[in-house]
Amino acid sequence: MLYILYTFCMPQPVADPELSAAYAALDRADAQVWRHGQDNRPWGVAWSGLGPEPPRRRTPDQLHALARDRLTSARAWTQSPEGQLKTALIDLQTAARALDHQAEALREAASRGLGPQDARRLTGLSQNARAVLAALRKVRSLLV
Repeated sequence: MLYILYTFCMPQPVADPELSAAYAALDRADAQVWRHGQDNRPWGVAWSGLGPEPPRRRTPDQLHALARDRLTSARAWTQSPEGQLKTALIDLQTAARALDHQAEALREAASRGLGPQDARRLTGLSQNARAVLAALRKVRSLLV
């Protein structure tokens, strides 16, 4: 009941959808930790001070501040040289996988005999190859 009342009193979503998603993820994680602490809390007779303090729920303002700080840090890292390079490498890997899948599909079609309908696959293969080259150029520009 307390959890329902707690989530009902949360602040309204902000204009930034990434911040709203980060807030929701933190709220879910915080609720899970709190529930785990409540499930493992000693009930009945227990010696005072011998068990760990049960986890407390953070206030919506604390969660909002933490989500904002984490999102700011993540955005700063994305703009850093390391973040840009890793993002470019991820884009290169994604494009290379798409090229590999398209080439595999075209190879299978070729083993059955190419037909006029397979021209689309060749066009898709060319597009994926251009995407790989563009991603490779981006990685190279960041390394030089």
